[in-house]
Amino acid sequence: MKKIKAAKMRKNAIIPTRKHPADAGIDFYAVEPLTIAPHSFGVVKTGITVEIPDGFTGVMKPKSRNTHLLGAGVIDAGYQGEIQIKIANIADEELKIEYGQAVGQMLILPVFTPAVEEIPYEEIHQTVSERGATGGILGNS
Repeated sequence: MKKIKAAKMRKNAIIPTRKHPADAGIDFYAVEPLTIAPHSFGVVKTGITVEIPDGFTGVMKPKSRNTHLLGAGVIDAGYQGEIQIKIANIADEELKIEYGQAVGQMLILPVFTPAVEEIPYEEIHQTVSERGATGGILGNS
């Protein structure tokens, strides 16, 4: 894939960019100011839609210089809506997002979409490694 297509959904939106051609992430920018209260969430609108090809996904990650965290950020191929970025303000002060501020960066990654097949619990544990069920934050340990 040589290009990803992006379109403005609002006149004042800023088309995503890379600072350097070899950067992995494509920066997305706030289309309007937003203030997020301490220890809460807000949704930053970008005014941008992108065309992600089949077999790929967009994964939104934080910018290294930002002090906030991003919520779930998987953009599926076929999604045609506005890219909106959920931000968690983990600080004790208000977080002010300004128009034009780079709030996140999208990585375009290949994905595999195998069908899910249900099998008996005992069958899956015949192939589990020595690690077993330890170490997973979702599993029981």
